[in-house]
Amino acid sequence: MLYDELWEIAVRADWRLIVAVGLAIGAYVVVLIRSRMRIWKRIETIETRVGKMQSEIATILQVQAALITRLNANSKVGIDPPSAAVEMTGGDIVGQSMSTPTTTSLPR
Repeated sequence: MLYDELWEIAVRADWRLIVAVGLAIGAYVVVLIRSRMRIWKRIETIETRVGKMQSEIATILQVQAALITRLNANSKVGIDPPSAAVEMTGGDIVGQSMSTPTTTSLPR
């Protein structure tokens, strides 16, 4: 019974209603597609920014490595040879003496 009544309603349905529902579904699909396109564009923008940051970080790391190498080459701190005298410090700790470090200014 109920099935027959629903079928009669569907058969008598106004075509304008069917068209309106179809247009609403179509509009919803268009909105979904546009929002996905917007999201993809944002992701591309973020990926571009991250790529630029990575290259900047790589440059900074190269400069840091060069500065460390330069600093190590200019460093005058050295450990005395093993045959050098052993110092006794306060407490029971025994260690080799190290020459005092000289302060060097880093180039800017």
